Amino acid sequence: MTTILHDRPADAGQYALWAEATIDPSISGGGYFVATFRGVLDEHHLEAAARAVLERHEPLRSVLRLVRGQLRQCVLPALEACSFERATIPCEDGSESAAVREWCKQREQDKRWDLATEAPIRFQLLTHAPNRCSMVFEAHHAGFDGRSKFIVARDFSNYLGKLRIGHQVNPTPLAAPSTPVATEAVTAEAIEFWRTAIDKRMPLTLPEGGRLGQRSIAASPTIELEPSAVAALRAIAQNLQVSTFTMLFAALTRQMTAYDNIDPVLSVASDVSDEHTGHVAGLQTNVVPVSIETSRQMATEKSVASARRALTHLARYRRVPFVDLVSGVPGRPLARLSTELGLSFPRPPAQLDLEIPGLRSEWEFFTPNTNAALARTLQIRAHWPQCRVRLDYRQDLMGAAEAEIFLADFRTAVTDLASDRETSLVSSTSKVRPRAAGAGTPYICAGVRAGTLCNDDAPHPPRLMPSDGVRFTVRGRSEQLLPCCIAGTIWVHLADGREVCTDDCGYVAADGEMRHLGPREGRWIRTRSLIDASAVARVARTHTWVREAEVQLVRGRTDTAVLSVSGPTRNVPSAREIRAHLRTFLHASDLPGRIKITCTDTLPTNKDDNERTL
Repeated sequence: MTTILHDRPADAGQYALWAEATIDPSISGGGYFVATFRGVLDEHHLEAAARAVLERHEPLRSVLRLVRGQLRQCVLPALEACSFERATIPCEDGSESAAVREWCKQREQDKRWDLATEAPIRFQLLTHAPNRCSMVFEAHHAGFDGRSKFIVARDFSNYLGKLRIGHQVNPTPLAAPSTPVATEAVTAEAIEFWRTAIDKRMPLTLPEGGRLGQRSIAASPTIELEPSAVAALRAIAQNLQVSTFTMLFAALTRQMTAYDNIDPVLSVASDVSDEHTGHVAGLQTNVVPVSIETSRQMATEKSVASARRALTHLARYRRVPFVDLVSGVPGRPLARLSTELGLSFPRPPAQLDLEIPGLRSEWEFFTPNTNAALARTLQIRAHWPQCRVRLDYRQDLMGAAEAEIFLADFRTAVTDLASDRETSLVSSTSKVRPRAAGAGTPYICAGVRAGTLCNDDAPHPPRLMPSDGVRFTVRGRSEQLLPCCIAGTIWVHLADGREVCTDDCGYVAADGEMRHLGPREGRWIRTRSLIDASAVARVARTHTWVREAEVQLVRGRTDTAVLSVSGPTRNVPSAREIRAHLRTFLHASDLPGRIKITCTDTLPTNKDDNERTL
């Protein structure tokens, strides 16, 4: 039995993360940071310092429980809330960071976080050798944000230093503050803006290549931006009287333009703490969507001005709770459109003192996390002119190769902006790796067999293999060649010299092969959510009963995406069974509103004998 000292209502952000962890623990949002110590150290001092941190910050010793139908944040005594474990991880001096990362990676595979019984922070002492160890701080986002890392590190260092010289540590508890929120007038203003701004928006065009059904979050390797380019950006920023972050934001908008996005919606994970709440560790972060104006050719000053306007919007609306914003724009897919790509740039407070007399300490804050609030998060950390970036991504949307391509393109966009280029040099893809067309569905274009559709990796997009002398390219709205993994219109370059614009869309994958997504028009069905009709149909066809599948928009009092499937008269599945099959590959928000089942007595068609004719 745990002792509950007192409780308070959980806020909307905690509720969202608690619901996510309850529904699917495999994507429960958490991460870690680590301190490596060299010198004579008493393990009991480390554990006492950890308990003192919990005693100081009530949000870090709280659990989330349903009490009479309401989610409550229940505060526990520090002794009961403290999870302090030990392990021995031998490694060579200087390789501690790699050893810790590998240990955390292995642990992540089996880690679950029961927010009803566990506080949002755990302490793991890893001993590498005599007088050399690492303290891993594992944290769950339901009670922890990027700002809190630095607060915990500062207080832990302070308490450990006092304990080492024999002082008692009795911190005064800090209660969980109410998260600062915008006024009703500002909230209403933000809702009114997005009611209009979101009307005709479609999903971002970003590198594709994920594995459907992979629900977890992965992190790319960290890369460093070219220091000379960052230094040039900082000089431009000083001249234009903007922040370096504004310059990086402008570079990202240029990258989005190179990906053929028009006026994209991005989000920023924004710290909403103020002078009254910023000293308490806990969750005080909000997802803030911003709309960006783009143009294919834009001078540096215009790019920066566009980024500045977007960040001015961010500053005004950053304390409008995301859940209130979404509920205030009903019937529109604001939640989906505004969480496809976001930025996170937590900065340490000024004069952060982490020194511990008699010890050499190294802190690493830029570490992987599994926050699923955003489908993809560009993580930025800086110690100017050094700037490191990483991409956290949902694995059903992209894979490791696509994440590395995204980061390489961002680095190029930064260099372009630093060099004062009006257009981005983000590389386009004009060639598809040649490979002989094998067995599959003939792909007919202008009366000629241009290639073969090989559906050997269902439900993922089939490969489109060119016939001899044929080449495929992918182009955008202005018929410009698109970068690798970016979906657009498929063009066929026939052996006789003709160039044919098809009605299909696809992308050149990271492996150099063309992937066919389906008809160019109608891929996305927009209702209260956004349905990828091509993905839903592909998944439906992998059901053993289904012969044909199609997703269409049915208009009525409310627009609904309807999946129509057909198959034989025997062993007919129910709509619930079809939906359960879809759910094994797709998120609940990606499922159609209705499923229509039709039986047919015709013999099954050999799909490989069907021709795709244009």
